[in-house]
Amino acid sequence: MIRVLVVDDSATARESIVAILNRSPAIEVVGAANDGVEGVELAARLRPDVITMDILMPRMDGHEATRQIMETTPTPIIVVTSVTRQEMIHRGLDILLAGALEIVQKPSSLTNQGFETISQELIAKVKAVSRVAVQKPGS
Repeated sequence: MIRVLVVDDSATARESIVAILNRSPAIEVVGAANDGVEGVELAARLRPDVITMDILMPRMDGHEATRQIMETTPTPIIVVTSVTRQEMIHRGLDILLAGALEIVQKPSSLTNQGFETISQELIAKVKAVSRVAVQKPGS
């Protein structure tokens, strides 16, 4: 069973991501955080196998939360974001440099086919990164 922590400030997005991940019998969502501060705390306490991380959040954004998690409790992180493709290129590269492994478009009010495609991609990426051994930067 792959244990996942979902970090997103939008209750709707958190619920969608949790519902998508719960469709897979191989995945268990063990926690959900409202922002980066809570995400860092829950990552240390719950020790999930994978974390999904939003980028734009109050108190602490996904970039800083990813950096802190990789410093304290290195965990495979997938960025799940709704930022535009142009912003994702800029912000996405920063967050990948901080330690995130993948970027997935956030589920939204897309067509059913688009939503299903994103759902399948998210589940596949969670399964894939759960097998990656991550270490503290510089280790």
